[in-house]
Amino acid sequence: MISRKSKVPSPLFTVESIGIEPVPDSHRYGGAKNLFWVWFAGNLSFAYLVIGAVIWTFGLSLWQSVLALIAGLSTYWIIGYLGLPGQRTGLPTMAYSARYFGLRGNRFMAVVSWVNMLGWETVVLVIATYSMETILQLLLGVSPKVSWILLSLLISAVLELSIAFVGHALIERFQQWFSYIFGTLTLVVLLAFMPHISWEAILNKTSGPWLSGFIPAATIVVAASVLSWVTTASDYTRHLPRKIPGAKVVHAAFWGSVTSTGIMMLAGLILGQSAPGLASAVNPIALLLKWMPAWAEIPYLLVTMIGIIAGGILDAYSSGLSLLAAGVKIPRSRTIGVDAIVSISATLYVVLVSQQFLFSFEAFLTLIAGLLAPWAAIAIVNVARSPRTSASAAMISWAAGVIAALCTTSTSIFTGPLAVGIFRISSLGYFLGFTIALGIYLLWSLIWPLKQAEISNSPTN
Repeated sequence: MISRKSKVPSPLFTVESIGIEPVPDSHRYGGAKNLFWVWFAGNLSFAYLVIGAVIWTFGLSLWQSVLALIAGLSTYWIIGYLGLPGQRTGLPTMAYSARYFGLRGNRFMAVVSWVNMLGWETVVLVIATYSMETILQLLLGVSPKVSWILLSLLISAVLELSIAFVGHALIERFQQWFSYIFGTLTLVVLLAFMPHISWEAILNKTSGPWLSGFIPAATIVVAASVLSWVTTASDYTRHLPRKIPGAKVVHAAFWGSVTSTGIMMLAGLILGQSAPGLASAVNPIALLLKWMPAWAEIPYLLVTMIGIIAGGILDAYSSGLSLLAAGVKIPRSRTIGVDAIVSISATLYVVLVSQQFLFSFEAFLTLIAGLLAPWAAIAIVNVARSPRTSASAAMISWAAGVIAALCTTSTSIFTGPLAVGIFRISSLGYFLGFTIALGIYLLWSLIWPLKQAEISNSPTN
């Protein structure tokens, strides 16, 4: 296959051998349109239906809820912007961040990123396993058994991990065809929900509080979507030719993410009034399955399973790059083996031993967002070619932001001492951590900027 944007052949079925070293110009291919489909498919997840339904829990009207959704999704520009260093340098996100965190500090950041990606990869595998098991029950008329659960896990794991194992070129092509086929099926499935929507309840909702309703709703949209991806942005731009304008790269990542995430969250918002239990459902996919006509049950389950796996593929690929950035010395393809051992073991524990473990695990991953938000603040400042100030300044600014975020964050497994009032019912603590890290780092860079000689000796320069 020859890309229209480049004369370089795309190694579609060749296992990618490039790790975290820069992708040379001779190995670059694709265009901004390819990047659009990567992010479109990666965010076409039915899990976002729950987030849309959660917006209603803040007592907002329809127009306030839609505005909160738009406000939250508008922050996806961060993913596009953080992808620019990848195209310019050929480095993945967590390798490029060594420029401003230093090699040692960045290894810790890379571990945080790896745990986050591996965690969501495991959550994806659990949900996909349950969906696949239900498909097998409907198709074959079998009763739930351990053997069918294991088969479902095997199928889901192969789909998720094998494509990530091959590498970027196959991921890019899979995401594109997934978007065409399952994007259309997703719209068909969502239309099947239409007869069950209570439009009167939606339109008659009165306006709610702006401070304690609108702001928390918008912050939860950001925490559930954008923050999950901040350490991966350059992983999918580093293969793009340098000649593609940066504005096109940013727009492609932004609109790809916003379009699919917006569709799913808006659908959840509309369904939330008709299915009050959706916002807190243990298994939202099973909850909505009862609304499906018989002919749509299999398409619905396929769409939900493949949709969430498309995001899991990105998790698996990026977690491998983070593991390499953490200092692990193995080929990129073998990092998928490490992920497979951990994620499959955790999935087996959830589906065979304790489903409650999944809720605690998801709360733990939500808590990790408190570490990612301050990191993102410093990363945004350093998208330019040179670090603004020392690695120590970056680490101290990040640590201050993390303390602020965790002190004002509330989850089912941890509640910070300052998580009261509006902070207790929102993800506003992450924004506080982001703002504090950003303010300290910018102030530090003004008072003690790096000298030219220090810039020249910084990592990756």
